[in-house]
Amino acid sequence: MKTTTKVLATALALGSAMALGGTASAHDWRGNGWGYAQPYGGGWQGDRGDFGGTCSGQRGYGLERQLRWQVNRGRIDGWTAQRIQGAIDKLQWKEQHECSEGDWRAVGKISRDYDRIGDWIARESGGYWGR
Repeated sequence: MKTTTKVLATALALGSAMALGGTASAHDWRGNGWGYAQPYGGGWQGDRGDFGGTCSGQRGYGLERQLRWQVNRGRIDGWTAQRIQGAIDKLQWKEQHECSEGDWRAVGKISRDYDRIGDWIARESGGYWGR
């Protein structure tokens, strides 16, 4: 009886450790999307909040993923997708620059621009309901 309990406890501990290790390696929650350990602006939320994740580096990545998904399903043509991708790339560069400088007014504008690009993707794919 004791051996079964020990084996079961060991298996449970190893399974938990592997599950937690897999989760941690899948997404580094301390990062900003570019592999840096510290987000721009000096802290996870900076001095004035993270603006809905703008300085985390994840907003651009999410839009790129959404754009790829819509293109793969044939809802957005290649020419439009290139224009949208160019806008995302420019905004990601601005995000990196403004968040590192701590220009929170500019970061707020970047956040609104990310929302506009998300609306653009929705409009082009036929799923726009307005805001």
